[in-house]
Amino acid sequence: MSAITASVIFLLFACYVGVQVIKNFQLRQLNGSLGRKDYETVEKLADMPMSRRLLGEYTCDLYKLRALYLDQDKSRFEDMLHHMIATTYKNPADKKSFLEQYFHTFLLKENRKYVDWLLEAIRQTGDEKFIRYTEQAYEVMINQRNDLIETMDAQIDAKQYYGFRLGVILFMIAKQFERLGDEENAGINYRSAKVCFPPKAIYIPVIRESLRRLGQPEDIQEGMRAQARRR
Repeated sequence: MSAITASVIFLLFACYVGVQVIKNFQLRQLNGSLGRKDYETVEKLADMPMSRRLLGEYTCDLYKLRALYLDQDKSRFEDMLHHMIATTYKNPADKKSFLEQYFHTFLLKENRKYVDWLLEAIRQTGDEKFIRYTEQAYEVMINQRNDLIETMDAQIDAKQYYGFRLGVILFMIAKQFERLGDEENAGINYRSAKVCFPPKAIYIPVIRESLRRLGQPEDIQEGMRAQARRR
């Protein structure tokens, strides 16, 4: 390897490291500002041309949306939500992630208006499995349907969903059982759903509250022992 080639490689590597350092610094600034509830700074950082070049339009838009949501700036949050719904981002997976995250955020709050906007965008993705489980969750939470237990259970048996989406389906089955007065099966499905979610998922505190309301344990093994005692 010639000295010139080695110098070029070193220079490119140094540039890459420098870019990563700046990106990490900007992310720390954004996260720190969110933690301090300094939402104005988050917006300013997210709108900086350098931030958008290094972090990408999607990441910056997501931080800005989060800041407006936490700041309870309803009008500007709705404008930003519409903007993100209408925008085509470089990575299609980013758009799906955003739609899924905020759909479930507002689904648990039973905010029909925002959920309707997000559901319409989800339908436009053309992802059949994504659309199906989202529409079913909508029917359970927004339209208060309790007749989808067998349909959703069949999807579990067919192994059509995993991870977060499987957790949502189990939660929705539990919700229907609870409304129908079957507290035992409600508890079983709430506990099973809890295992599917990461610790900080938005469903975790809702599941914990649901189990407390039913007077049932969170742990699956403890739940099984409690069922055996009742029998």
